Amino acid sequence: MAERRVSAPIEDPIFAIIRPALKVGAVCGTTGFILGGAAGIVKGTTPFLFATASGLQTFGLGTTFWICRSTVLQAWTPEYQKPNDLVKASALSGAITGGSLALLTRGRSNVIPGALMFSLFGFLGQSAYNKISVKSESVRDESKQGFWRRMSEKSWSPVKIMNDEEYAEMLREKMLKVDVEISIIDDKIAALRNQHEIEGAKESPSPSPEEGV
Repeated sequence: MAERRVSAPIEDPIFAIIRPALKVGAVCGTTGFILGGAAGIVKGTTPFLFATASGLQTFGLGTTFWICRSTVLQAWTPEYQKPNDLVKASALSGAITGGSLALLTRGRSNVIPGALMFSLFGFLGQSAYNKISVKSESVRDESKQGFWRRMSEKSWSPVKIMNDEEYAEMLREKMLKVDVEISIIDDKIAALRNQHEIEGAKESPSPSPEEGV
């Protein structure tokens, strides 16, 4: 039987952008609904209407921001995205989102202030997220290492964990030192034997002529 190769379904790029954007918008909308309801209770107005209006605004804000951010990132760096690219995309998306929201809700006069404010929010938020993610990755890498390995990497630690190559090199150095010490001891033993033979030859009396007759 001939083998059938089933190729993985290719996701629509538009749907790939919209789906996570809706998730982000849902989180933002839920947060805005809760905060809006609390603000409505504090102000003494109708809490449900205040919460609904706040939830819809934050839902549109989060969805629009994430769509703009994803589109900018795919246009700039579709394969590899550096932290600086994320910061630039978040700042630009914040400006577009803030300007659009200000235009729809507060008029033309608030477009530039809204764009600048949300651009700053995007810049600061993405910068903070990058720093937190770098720290979390370093902590995760350290947690994967054992306790003794982390201790051995400290400058003040007298303990050092070696791999197989380092251990083999250390053994070779020790064997070389032992061979040198053995050769030195052999030379000293040979010198002592020669000295003993010379002293023995001097101490033994030579035969007199009368003993030989």
